[in-house]
Formats: sequence, structure tokens, C-alpha cells
Amino acid sequence: MKSAPGKRRVSVVDVYDYIALKTFGKLAPWLAKTFELEAGIRNAGMTIYPTLYAARLLLAVAIAAAISVYATLVAAFSSLSFTYKIFIGALTLVFPILVFALGLSYPSYKAGDRKRWVESELPFFASYLTAMAIAGLDVLSVLDRVSRLNIFKGVRVEAQLILRDVKLLGKDPLKAIEDNALSHPSSQYRDFMLGYSATVKIGGSVIHYLEVKTQDIFRNRVDELKVLSERVALYTELYIILAVISSVSFYIFFTISGLFPGSGFGGVSHMAIYSFIALPLITLTIMYLVDRLQPKSPIKFFEPYNAMITYGVPAAVITLPLMFYITGSYKVLGGLVTPSLVIAASTTLSSLLIALSLPPAYYWILESRRARGMGGSIASFLRDLTEARKTGLSPEKSIIALSTRDYGPLTPIVRKLASALTIGLDVDRAVASAVKGHRNWVLLSTMRFLTDAITLGGGSVETLDSLARFARSLEDYEIELSRRLKIYMLMPYIGAIMVAGSSMMILGYTAQTLTVSPQQAAQLKEQIGSIALILSLGSLVNSWLMGLMAGKLSKGTVVAGFTHSMILVTITLTTIALTLRGIPII
Repeated sequence: MKSAPGKRRVSVVDVYDYIALKTFGKLAPWLAKTFELEAGIRNAGMTIYPTLYAARLLLAVAIAAAISVYATLVAAFSSLSFTYKIFIGALTLVFPILVFALGLSYPSYKAGDRKRWVESELPFFASYLTAMAIAGLDVLSVLDRVSRLNIFKGVRVEAQLILRDVKLLGKDPLKAIEDNALSHPSSQYRDFMLGYSATVKIGGSVIHYLEVKTQDIFRNRVDELKVLSERVALYTELYIILAVISSVSFYIFFTISGLFPGSGFGGVSHMAIYSFIALPLITLTIMYLVDRLQPKSPIKFFEPYNAMITYGVPAAVITLPLMFYITGSYKVLGGLVTPSLVIAASTTLSSLLIALSLPPAYYWILESRRARGMGGSIASFLRDLTEARKTGLSPEKSIIALSTRDYGPLTPIVRKLASALTIGLDVDRAVASAVKGHRNWVLLSTMRFLTDAITLGGGSVETLDSLARFARSLEDYEIELSRRLKIYMLMPYIGAIMVAGSSMMILGYTAQTLTVSPQQAAQLKEQIGSIALILSLGSLVNSWLMGLMAGKLSKGTVVAGFTHSMILVTITLTTIALTLRGIPII
């Protein structure tokens, strides 16, 4: 039903808020004050009244409690054993508490996210602000420009908040900057913006302040790489402990329990739960924690994921039934599981995982080759452009003159840019045409800075020199980051081989040392075959995930891990085939 003209349609959120305030309107202010939600919401940059947030949280907890009571009653009157009833009752008791804890911690999570995004972009924002200040633009004009640039994400939001206070609330620009900085969770951003405001107020040299502060920010970023690498090393070691060393211990326990089914907890079913649920969750959790540490890029590279959905998933769907029958692995569905059947099933799963990974890996390889050495080429180009401007040539003619030189991966972009300028396109349209289809954030941000330096500031020598220094500092930072993180790429390789090889060797050694009667031999063979199958398939799935982890550790993105995943799946399959020879009992 359409709403009447001039009236806003009532949404589900409006109804939820009405019920929350009507039910918990008196309790919500106390909750907001007790847990200091106002400060947390302000630091997170959330646009919601603390009392309303508290009322929403209380209603969510009430709904969770009602669900818990219902689940407990259903379990109590069911035919489940007493142990399962106690287990379900404990889970349902924890559920509303978990909802309450997540609701209270959400503003802190958002504040942390806000801090990370802004600190990731602060060196580039400081460089951009410096270049524009040299070009003669005031900070409000720069913020207005930043608020519309897609190369920023966190800083763009901050610029929009400042402009909102200036244009809608009528605040003085410096006052709006100070209010935004004072409530910001990032101390680096707060010091930078408050220092700028203070410099303007006392009549100091804004350009000098920005240049010195920008250099300090880049130096601090390089110093922070040591802390970043130490934290990544900590998570990597934790991952090896949980995913490799603990897995060996668990597999020993599960293997022994599987060989003696009446021994209690453990066995094939629990091994499957650990291999296909618990261990992947450990990998994904560590991957998430590493992601929270690493610098962020606002330019998202979705092409590999689109390729995986468009080509990888159909290829995997076609590969699975074909390999299922070509290898004969369908025989594992009934009868005795032999070493050849385990290898056949492992080959089928490996083919599926490789088919799924091949398209995104191909797109990543193309993009990484296109971007290799891009930072250094950009720095060289900007340095030459600065020297060309010193001769008196216009920025456009300087670019055209430099198009005959070799700048490595940047060469085709410079030549496209020069061709577009030659036929009369303005700099903005020419740059957009030259970088179309590229997803390298360093390239896009630098070319955006160059465009604004020319169109807004005339492309003065001082502005271009500032951009050249920025590009060189950025290149040094990227090289140092890559150098420090590359070493951790080896850990998932070691882990995948250890899990696959040690688990199969443990099974073989245990099987060889058992003394059984002829009546028990048939049952034992069946158990060992099932265990070998679960170990093999679980090792392949987790080696594929470990490959994604390797990409995340070395390049800072999961997309880079698809190539490692294919290599690790192949290595794991080979390891399984070789170690299965040590289990002669099946």
C-alpha cells in the first residue's frame, strides 16, 4: 500500500524502535548511562541517540531470552538424553547473555573499524592535503573534494561529517574540524587535525606544518611495520599451534577411538566434525584476526570473486560428477574402503577445489603482473614530470613529452594519457580513460592526486614535487611491508604438509602395531578405511583454506591465496598418496 503524499512509510525498524521505547523507555537511559554508551557511540561515529540504542539492545535481549525459554522447554519435554538436555539448556542460557555482550561491544567494534580505516588512509590524506595547500586551496575546499573521492573510505566519511557540521549546523570550519578530531578514536588523526587547526589559529605556516607532519606520519608508518609484523607472527604461531600441533594430537585420539568404537567419545563422526567444521573455523578466525591488523585499501578487487562464481562454481559442479565416476570414487558409498578408493576420492575433491580456484587465481595473476613495480614507476614518472615542468612546459605538454620514455608497467598508461591529451581531452577525462579497468590503489590514488594538482592548482613545480615525494614514500612503505610479511607465507605450506603426512602416518603406525583376531580383522579394515578417508578429505579441505591463509599473510588479501590453494591441494594429494602405502592392513 502506497503512503499518502508527504508522509513517510512506516518501516519494520520504526515498529521495532516504537516497541523498544514503549517497553524499555524507562530502563534504557539507566543502561546507556551505566555502560557509557554515549561516549562509545560518539567515538564510533554512529548517528543514533544512546537511549534509543539501549532500548533496541534490551528488546533484542528480551527476544533472545524468549527464544531460549522456548528452546529449553522443547528440549525438556523431548526424548533426548539427560546429558543433551543439560547441554541445550546451557546453550540457551548463554544466548541472551551473548546478545547483550555483543550489543554493548558493537560501538567499540565500530570505533575500532573507524580508527583502522582512517589510520590506513592518513598518510595519503596528509599528502593530498599538503599538495592542495601548496596549490593554494583552503582546507574546506579540500575536504569537499575528499568527500566525493572513491579512493578514500574512512577519511571520506570524516570529511562528510565535518562538512555536515559546517553546512547544516553552521559551525565554523575550524570548530567543526576540532569537534570531529576530539571525539575520534585515532590519536594520529586527532593530533594531525588539531595541529592543523592550531597552526591556522596562531597564523603559522600551514604548508610547513603539513609537510613536516606528513613526513612524520610516513616515518611512523614504517616504524609501525615492526609492530605489525610481530602481531602477524603471533597469530601465525597461534595458527600453527591450533591448526597443526593440536590437529596431530586430536587425530591420534580420534584414530584410536575410531579403531575401538566402544571406547567412548571420539571416533569417525567426531573426527569428521573436527576436520570439516572445527579446523576450518580456526583457519577463518585467524584469517579474520590477521585482516583486522593489516592496512586496508578502499579499492575492492571483486573480479576474482565474480570469476569464481561465474566460471569456478559451474566448473566445480561439472567436475564433481565427472571425476566421481571417472576415478571410481563412487564406490566409497558402499563396501570396504581401500587405499585406491581413498586416493580416488581425494583426487575427486582435489579436482573440485582446483576447478573452483583456477578462475580467481588467473585474474589475480593477471592483476599482480600488471601491478608489479607500479609504485617505483609512478615515483620515477612524477619525478621526471617535475623536472619537465621546471623547463617551462605546461603539465599537459610535459606528460606528452614523457610518453616516449619507458616507465615499465606504467608506460601504456602514460601513453594513453598522452594520446588523450593530444586529441584535446581535459586532464580529468584523459586520466579516467588511461586508468580505466585498473584496480591498483597506488596507481588510482596517485593519478587522482595528479589530476587535482593540475586542474585545481595549475600543476606547479612545488605541487608536483610534493606528489613525487609522496609516491616515493609510498613505494618504500609497500616494499618494506611486503618484505616483512612474505616470510609468513611458508607457514601454511609447512602446516598443510604436516597435517596430511603426520595424520596418515599415525594411522599406519597404529594399524601396524595392533594385534587382532581373525574375527576382528574385517571390522578393523572397515574402520581404518573410513578413518583414512576422513583424514584425507579433511586434509585437502584444510590445505585449500591454508592456501588462502598464505595469500592473506603474504599479500594482505585472500584473493592472492587461490594460487597457493591449488599448489597446496596438489602437494597434499601427493603426500596422501605416498603415505597411504604405509597402511598395508587396508
